[in-house]
Amino acid sequence: MTPTAEAMPSPGSSLAPGYTAMQALYADPRVPKLTGRIKRISLASPSRKVVKDSRIGLAVPNLSKPWKSYGAAPFTSKQVLPKTRAGLRGMFVTCPLPIMRQKSPRDTALLAARWTLNHHPEGSRITWLASQPVKRGWMLVYRVKYGKHQSRAAVVVMDGGMSKPGLAFVTVPDSQRKQWRDISRVVAGVRVLG
Repeated sequence: MTPTAEAMPSPGSSLAPGYTAMQALYADPRVPKLTGRIKRISLASPSRKVVKDSRIGLAVPNLSKPWKSYGAAPFTSKQVLPKTRAGLRGMFVTCPLPIMRQKSPRDTALLAARWTLNHHPEGSRITWLASQPVKRGWMLVYRVKYGKHQSRAAVVVMDGGMSKPGLAFVTVPDSQRKQWRDISRVVAGVRVLG
């Protein structure tokens, strides 16, 4: 039986009949509710070296060694740390927002953070560390636990004036914890091109 156009939800409005994207987010046990008690963080000085991503209208930090640029596909830019013995490595990517934009930049960032679980080991769960508005968007910093290990991660969703907002996503596993400090450089350094 082929579903009729009437039965199909409009893109982004509902994942299942009667459920919005935000209801599905809050029903996901991997992602806790973001309460008002989450702290704000002071941001490091933005990097002077930047990668200009004209596809999303944003400039992002060009991180120093041991980070290096790597083939971007399926993203629009990608920087990585060397692979570890466990096969995990830090990754910093940009791309047009891969999920449906919500009315609130905060809600859009929450859905983007949930989407990033696709790039973490199976069974990963989020714990929020920081949440705050940034110019033309929202930033979230969080811990991702999987088994006995964890990564620190962040997303910045920012409107760069293109058809879709831009997403900057960074994640660093505990085996490369010395680079956790770079996460604050990323969230401080994302800005609109111009």
